[in-house]
Amino acid sequence: MQQHISKASVYAFYADAIPRSRRTAENLQAATSQRFNALLESIDAQTPRTALDLGYGAGNYTLVLARAGFRVVAVDQIPSAALLHRLDSAGDLAQRIEPRRCLAEDFTVEEDFGVVVAKDVLHYLARRDVESVLRNAVARARGANHHYLEVFTAITRRSADGQLLCIEGEADYAPDDFERVIARIYEGWDLMLLWSEHAERDGRTGQTCFEATRATVLASNPVGLA
Repeated sequence: MQQHISKASVYAFYADAIPRSRRTAENLQAATSQRFNALLESIDAQTPRTALDLGYGAGNYTLVLARAGFRVVAVDQIPSAALLHRLDSAGDLAQRIEPRRCLAEDFTVEEDFGVVVAKDVLHYLARRDVESVLRNAVARARGANHHYLEVFTAITRRSADGQLLCIEGEADYAPDDFERVIARIYEGWDLMLLWSEHAERDGRTGQTCFEATRATVLASNPVGLA
């Protein structure tokens, strides 16, 4: 039997852990991935210099995008104080970053973002909200756009005493289901979907507390498609 975790408690965890730079099993302070870095290096001048970082967390992807010359809308449910503190020593980068405190599912995409990033956040949303957010971003794309998503599927969580856990209302995609959703949403885009197994250990017990199949989505909208 699964024990249900409220979304409110999840929000509270991140609101405490991220500003305090707490060490967690998922390594919230991790640097941007090599796949993302390679994508960013491949982007040419045709891509709009606007970016959306949905669920920015510690802000590493936001900062890398800003350093690459993008104006970044950074969305998260946590207070922006920690990100703003990092920007204090980042020179003129602060002028390129617009933090917005908002749940990912409540954010409405209203402009053509050249780059959209959503790392380790979409699996917390209900399926209808995942698909709505992504469809809105695709609908606003006018060409030469790039979306980078990392989404956990087939999730198994355990408490310190081995109890199975689930978060209320989360997407809970199986890999095949998620692949079909992504294929529908990004129809006509150049699409790459990569899979990897992921596990995290509880620092107190040494036991595996989280296992999942991670989907990495790299989607590019060719110029003139829209």
